[in-house]
Amino acid sequence: MSFFASGDAYDSFMGRYSVELAPVFADWAGIEHGQSVLDVGCGSGILTEELAGRVGAEAVSAIDPSPLVEACAARVPEADVRRGSAEELSWPDGTFDVALAQLVIHFLEDPVAGMAEMRRVVRGGGIVAACSWDFPQMQMLDTFWKSVRHIDPSNEGERFPYDTLEGLARLGAEAGLEDVETAALDVSGSYRDFDELWGSFLLGVGPAGQHLLSLPDETRDAIRDEYRRRLGEPDGGFTLEARASAVRGRAP
Repeated sequence: MSFFASGDAYDSFMGRYSVELAPVFADWAGIEHGQSVLDVGCGSGILTEELAGRVGAEAVSAIDPSPLVEACAARVPEADVRRGSAEELSWPDGTFDVALAQLVIHFLEDPVAGMAEMRRVVRGGGIVAACSWDFPQMQMLDTFWKSVRHIDPSNEGERFPYDTLEGLARLGAEAGLEDVETAALDVSGSYRDFDELWGSFLLGVGPAGQHLLSLPDETRDAIRDEYRRRLGEPDGGFTLEARASAVRGRAP
């Protein structure tokens, strides 16, 4: 999570999608009043805030290893927000009814260990759920990396080993979950113009932003032109589609 320099930068880059995804993901995970809930990899607190609105901030805990956790704590001050890693959660066994991880599982050094820790801190029969972008169906990022590879064919990028619904189901099973299910969750992000979109990459957020800032100006400009061309030379406002793949299961 060290890719994310500040809460404002993350919210500008990915936040417009995360805000749309949070209620869809929470609905799918079955979040309802009366539950105690953990947000793993909370980042700037977009999902944390959604959860607090459903179950009350005092019933929500959150954790993230990056400085973004400070933005989460400010966003939901009554929640129990801690700094730490998904692979070593700082709560006892069976603390929560539900543990969620939105758009973080693909950043973990050991996704199976992270999901297993989520399972550990959830009571027997409780829900563990995670989601990750289906990157070929995430138009903003997929088009960006296609543009990068068009300009620099040697850049092959990296693949998340569980980047399909079948892969996520395998991840859930490997983490010891029962009754594992998967689903595709569709959202979108809107921009007032192409400059707003491109400017969000220049904030240096995530692998895409960090990669862009590492390039010389000439290469960066070439990628910008290719990116805009692939989006159809948008003039004025436009919307990009995104799909997240989600997995949920029950703790034994």
